[in-house]
Amino acid sequence: MNRCLYAALPSRLTILGRDLLFVICMNTVIALSLNYGFRTGGSLFHNLVYSQLIGLSIWALIDIPRVLIWWNDRPRRWPFLCLAAVAVPVGVLFGSWATREVLNLPIRSHAEAGDMLRMCLVVGMLASTSMIYFYWSREKLAYFERQAALDALQREESEKQLVRAQLMALQAQIEPHFLFNSLANLDGLIATDPRAARQLLQRLIGFLRTSLKHTRAEQCTLRQEFELLRSYLEIQSMRFGSRLTFEIDLPPALADVEIPPMLIQPLVENAVTHGIEPCMRGGNIVLAARDPGGGNVQVTITDSGVGFCQGGGKGSGMGLTHVRERLARIFGAAATMQMEENQPRGVIVRLTLPLVRRTDVPSVADLQAHGPAAAGQVAAAAARTRPGGAAGAADAGNPGDAGSIRPAHS
Repeated sequence: MNRCLYAALPSRLTILGRDLLFVICMNTVIALSLNYGFRTGGSLFHNLVYSQLIGLSIWALIDIPRVLIWWNDRPRRWPFLCLAAVAVPVGVLFGSWATREVLNLPIRSHAEAGDMLRMCLVVGMLASTSMIYFYWSREKLAYFERQAALDALQREESEKQLVRAQLMALQAQIEPHFLFNSLANLDGLIATDPRAARQLLQRLIGFLRTSLKHTRAEQCTLRQEFELLRSYLEIQSMRFGSRLTFEIDLPPALADVEIPPMLIQPLVENAVTHGIEPCMRGGNIVLAARDPGGGNVQVTITDSGVGFCQGGGKGSGMGLTHVRERLARIFGAAATMQMEENQPRGVIVRLTLPLVRRTDVPSVADLQAHGPAAAGQVAAAAARTRPGGAAGAADAGNPGDAGSIRPAHS
């Protein structure tokens, strides 16, 4: 069990203190009922002492063993009823003896002994019935709350698996087309320029290795994502030659900002495929990040390609649809993606995300074996926690270059 879960579990003293407060209030109600409802005789003070001592004795004999045995889980029915069957008569006897000692009431006659016995039986029955009903109802409700919390965690895990599967599917769609073009270019370079072919092969290996790490991670930094995209654009620039140049601008202050992996690549791939490739004279791609304020980070992909008019349905591709769905699923209304015409030609895509920096957050442990209060509290904590994943970018280039503007070599 991790520290996050330990912090969410209520201590045994907290559980006992909470139940003790309920028992004291319940005993007070019983004393008032005896004095004004049943009219068993005696003063309100005497009835209050009877009720408190007998009720607390029964509570101690039921609740303390319950907490020690079952903690905050729902007790099994028959063991709990057997515990109550033993605790009630013992608690009545001990409470009545304690009452005589506290009030210093010697028994003077059999009639008084009979009255005291009836008083003890009434108090014991009321106290035990109330406590058993309270505990059983509370544990039953807590059981359903725990099941609801576990169902919520399972739904969250299912959504994560769905997003991961969609990411893998997107990766499978991007890489075959990209690999086919890169390998075709590599085949042509082997005969004409072996040195360039070797350089292309090394960059392709580095890109695929880093891309695999990105796919398996839940989070990555802007530095890692930008280095992956730098490697991608360098490979594409070797394919397109002078038709493709690019610039990358990542301020050092934003290098450690966390984003979902492979979130920007479909946008850059879309700019190359639908913007630069159809344009005979080629174009330039600018990938930049900035802090617009308001707790957000904005990533901009600008190309000077053919634009919307000649882009063949640009913006309606599978990659862009997947990006929109991921933004809505992960960030909701806190993230936006805007597309507009670039002047004099091309397209600008602005991706605005919540600014979250990398922190070490412990993961949520399995709650199947723990109490209902922990399940509800940790489920709420899990809904607010976004675990980070690291994906190295050493194979994609020098991380120190992420904060500079670097045009690609043609």
